[in-house]
Amino acid sequence: MESNSNKQHDNSQSIYSSYQGMSSPYSAHPQQLTNATGYEKSGVLYTSQTPLYQQNGIVTMPTYQIVWKNKLPTAITTNLRMFLFISGFIYSFWGISMTSLQVAIVINTFSTSYYGFYLGAFLIITGIVMMVVAFRSYYPLIHLKRIYNINLCVCLLGLIFSITDYTRSTRCSSTSSSYCDDTLASHLKIILVITYVLGFIHTIINTSFISKEHQQTVLKANSDVANY
Repeated sequence: MESNSNKQHDNSQSIYSSYQGMSSPYSAHPQQLTNATGYEKSGVLYTSQTPLYQQNGIVTMPTYQIVWKNKLPTAITTNLRMFLFISGFIYSFWGISMTSLQVAIVINTFSTSYYGFYLGAFLIITGIVMMVVAFRSYYPLIHLKRIYNINLCVCLLGLIFSITDYTRSTRCSSTSSSYCDDTLASHLKIILVITYVLGFIHTIINTSFISKEHQQTVLKANSDVANY
């Protein structure tokens, strides 16, 4: 019995010594202990948890420094002002030409197609907007880019309608009216088709130029924020 008791005592001593030799996972952070209820204390970082943020190695940017591309105004320089004014005047010219040609076609062929009135009026309004922007000091060019995208659709629709009207046009009857002139009407319709083609090309040029100017403004703003 005494030998068994000695063996149990020796085993207890060896287990206790082994337990003392083990490093506690909380030895480096003695404050990371649980409370009396066995639950983790709030606000204490435990070894199994990952920090939500780190103060070293992370660069934070204030919200007010975020660059909003769609709201960046571009400075209207002298060259840009001249471009907007001249391009706006040409836009108005295309619109007036389309409207006038459509009136002449209606008079000479008794046509019931009035698409040139609406599409021409839209181009006139676009030209006026561009000339107004030319006299401003700053303006978000992204707005003009959206208008140009609509103009592309307008010119494309006008081109389709004018070609369709030209191919499906009927000759005037001798009893219809003395104002009906097949040759003149045919020439006017061809000129109208050419006008829509030129308006479409002009819009592509404007879109490319304005997009480049707006992109330079965005890059400059991003550079200023990075160097802040």
